[in-house]
Amino acid sequence: MNFNELSVLRPDLAFIAHWIKPGAHILDVGCGDGVMLDYLQTDKQCSGYGIEIADERVLASTKRGINVIQQNMENGLAIFADKAFDSVLCLSSLQMMVNVEAILRDIARVGREAIVSFPNFA
Repeated sequence: MNFNELSVLRPDLAFIAHWIKPGAHILDVGCGDGVMLDYLQTDKQCSGYGIEIADERVLASTKRGINVIQQNMENGLAIFADKAFDSVLCLSSLQMMVNVEAILRDIARVGREAIVSFPNFA
């Protein structure tokens, strides 16, 4: 996937994609259908994993060639070491969590930097 394709599918993600350095190791929390990791892997030569709970989104991510772990984020990120990733993305999924503080602490623990976004329901 190239930047133009990402811009058409998800302009919000295209804006954020500029912040990711080429070759970075990424964790995408709540990766959905994997479109962001697809772009980062093919156009920016990044590596990493997505985490998603929904069966249909895990399948969609897998079809894109994304390494995806099916897991409920409420269980945390204990499977990853401290600073295991250059960047952790949590894009428009945090508002679905109950224990937000614990999840944010885990995101900060496993990543050197984090990018968190929220949808605008207004």
